[in-house]
Amino acid sequence: MYAVGQRWISEAETDLGLGLVQSVDFRSVTLFFPTIDDVRTYARQNAPLTRVIFKVGDKVPLQDGSIVEIEAVQEIKGVAFYLANGKPVPEIQLSGNIQLNQPSDRLFSGQIDNNNLYELRQLCFRQTTRVRQRPFYGLLGGRTSLLPHQLYIAYQVTQDAMPRALLADEVGLGKTIEAGLILHRLILQQRIARVLVLVPDHLLHQWLVEMIRRFNLRFSLVQQDDIDDEVELFDLGQLFLCPMSLARNPKVAAAMKAQNWDVLVVDEAHHLEWNETEPDAGYQLVEALAATTPGVLLLTATPEQLGVEGHFARLRLLDPQRYSSLEKFLDEQSKYQPIAELAGAVATGDPLTAEQQAAINELMPDMADEHNHTRLLEALIDRRGPGRVMYRNTRHGVSGFPARLPLIRQLPWPEQYQNISGADALYPEKVATVESWAEDDPRVAALAELLRQTGKEKVVLICHHASTVLELEKHLWEKHGILVAVFHENMDLVERDRAAAYFADPEQGARLLLCSEIGSEGRNFQFAHHLVLFDLPLNCDLIEQRIGRLDRIGQAEEIRIHIMAFEAQASGRWASLLNEGLDLFTHPNPAAQPLLERHRGEIEAAIYEGTDSASLLTTLAAERQALEEQLEKGRDRLLELHSCHPTRARRLAKDMTITHIEDEAELNDFIELFADAFGLDVVDLGGDCITIAPGDHMLVPEMPHLPEDGFMATTRRDVALSRDDVQFLSWEHPFIDQALELVTSGPAGNAAVGYIEGHDHKTGDCFLQMQFVATCPAPKHLQIERYLPADAMHLTFTPKGELKVNDPELTDFVLPLKKGTAKGLVEQKVAEMKPLVQKLEKMGKNQLEKMIQRATVKANESFDQRIQRLQAMIEQNPNLSPVLLANVEQEREQALAAIAEAHLAMDSVRLVFCG
Repeated sequence: MYAVGQRWISEAETDLGLGLVQSVDFRSVTLFFPTIDDVRTYARQNAPLTRVIFKVGDKVPLQDGSIVEIEAVQEIKGVAFYLANGKPVPEIQLSGNIQLNQPSDRLFSGQIDNNNLYELRQLCFRQTTRVRQRPFYGLLGGRTSLLPHQLYIAYQVTQDAMPRALLADEVGLGKTIEAGLILHRLILQQRIARVLVLVPDHLLHQWLVEMIRRFNLRFSLVQQDDIDDEVELFDLGQLFLCPMSLARNPKVAAAMKAQNWDVLVVDEAHHLEWNETEPDAGYQLVEALAATTPGVLLLTATPEQLGVEGHFARLRLLDPQRYSSLEKFLDEQSKYQPIAELAGAVATGDPLTAEQQAAINELMPDMADEHNHTRLLEALIDRRGPGRVMYRNTRHGVSGFPARLPLIRQLPWPEQYQNISGADALYPEKVATVESWAEDDPRVAALAELLRQTGKEKVVLICHHASTVLELEKHLWEKHGILVAVFHENMDLVERDRAAAYFADPEQGARLLLCSEIGSEGRNFQFAHHLVLFDLPLNCDLIEQRIGRLDRIGQAEEIRIHIMAFEAQASGRWASLLNEGLDLFTHPNPAAQPLLERHRGEIEAAIYEGTDSASLLTTLAAERQALEEQLEKGRDRLLELHSCHPTRARRLAKDMTITHIEDEAELNDFIELFADAFGLDVVDLGGDCITIAPGDHMLVPEMPHLPEDGFMATTRRDVALSRDDVQFLSWEHPFIDQALELVTSGPAGNAAVGYIEGHDHKTGDCFLQMQFVATCPAPKHLQIERYLPADAMHLTFTPKGELKVNDPELTDFVLPLKKGTAKGLVEQKVAEMKPLVQKLEKMGKNQLEKMIQRATVKANESFDQRIQRLQAMIEQNPNLSPVLLANVEQEREQALAAIAEAHLAMDSVRLVFCG
């Protein structure tokens, strides 16, 4: 079979070119590959090698660079000798750079793939085209619920230009998720590569976890050790997370400014302090970065609560030309408020008053006779809305939130804590001198009683310190035999994922999850309905963040908040102030933290020293009510409707939900086909979960997104949302995207042979199938597939001489053939099929001009619609920048130029014999 001097090609690594057999023994064969100047040794049994013998008429290059045409072929002791120009040429003299990657070359040289690889290749091209043609490409792959308000914002912000926007949704509505969706889409479309995210220190882990777990975006953390080690902070990597405390370091700030970022994200942007004479260092840094960065996202849940000047300062970071002066901004706001109130009236659907109708007539004369409130509202949003610079959803406009029932337990102050006072009394267990404080702490006994009362219901407990979690875990197990899941900052991300998954398991999981403060960051436990606040930090936002782990969209039941406090002590007095004065427990209250800051001295005196709090309670309640009324009065219905257009947002979410359901079945089939073809191990774990791991005989040496020990995954969105330890697979997941690329960019499956049994032809007749693909030198962000699909044309030539275009279905299912049988059948048909393949290939390529014309027309129609809508909106809405229009015009020019440079190539060929 093998002989020294023969030429073979590696089926797994065709880019190695022709290999030369150097040695053979009874176990192995060794080949030298000149293109890499290296050798490969294979086991003789089942070696992935194909013998290469050229045929008469073939033109082949020699080692000396010349090209000869073969006139005759003769084998002597297994080695081929070619007659060229009247002289014998042993195959050892052939160039090693010959790569038989072309479909017809592979087919007729015997490099025949399994029929399932051909089917897989066609599926990959179809699916790649289908996915990239979607208007919401990049938004389906996140591990998120398909909520209309989040999807609509992410879709709008990424439509026409690099986003420069203020995301100002209320607490609990998912600003971080919206930012993640935006980044995920832009990165997937290759519109951006380098991202810098600046966050408050306490949100660092939340961002890291959310971006990895939900969007497969792996950010590098900027840490103090990096600064001390004198490393190049931002040279190694593309995505960076930096705490704001470090960003203010002059060395770090200078390094940031020296980089070219595509998008800057700033969370909790209301902490950036500004005044016209002396802004703080953080504001100055963000201002400098925003001036040179195309995309900027500012996140805040309190856009105007800290003053209109602060709101102006944040908008000024996004568009310094439009927001050039505070006076001009205040004047615009005064004119905008009546329009916002008018939008609120139209949105109710009630008949308009004469005054309101007059305002409509003045603002939009062409709509004076329009009585359909939906069309009136759409016109107001487009023409008079806040443009693309600000988005804010509130709980008024987003349904699905549960009621919250606070249950304050005023417990006796135990003797072991008698000497503890002041701020320490909020966390007495932290400074207790006894060996095991949990033995006599009445909060622990109350917790055990609560677990008995709640039966099998899930309970989340959050406290401030990890040491408290560990002591509670030990005590509950040793004294009560209660198994719990624990979650604290001393665990790594994998351990936290496993703990969250153990708690989430409805059958075998823990009933109680014990969390330190890090448990209130980035995790959602809306499947639980009981929350225990074991202690109360002196921070309203932090307490709201704790409650927000359960108070999420999707929470199906009333949330019972069990507040463990000590009567007549700091925690008990603080609980009363929070409940009666600040009203924090029954609903998210954006007024609470500002009031705490305003009255911090009085509040600390009341809770630490026990001073009379009656007047303080009255003051807090009155100021809270006034501030809440002020916030409601200033509620901007036009902004809310612009941020989540009722009909468009619901339609988008519905379309995406249907698409996801369709994707699920197709993706499961693809995973099975891909794993079988490339030698991966897939194991069904039940519960709609699988494991994917490298097999013993993989077709490729490694896959970057496939760990050595594999990973657990699901294609079910609901399963992924309830299990943090399982990856959510979609057509946008890195592993799936890599699998599609692996199939379509290499030769695997581009030459195949099969047979059918159900037909009306003679046995031995065959069908010829050829797939053509269109490619062009265009950046991915132009999404040329929307106009020129990758799977451009399919030709089928029947045994009766009929040519079918884009009709790949045959009369029966194509069955596989053994490789030896397939080679033998192809050899019988070479003389007949080779010229036919060449003829059809030439015929197919001649269709390129028509395809380019169709793609050009389709692209122009699409861009015309976008440009006309933008022109109409910009003419009517001063809040929209003409730059948006210029960007779309530029994108059109680039897309049309790329389409004009497209070329057509035969991608794959299959012979289907009639059995």
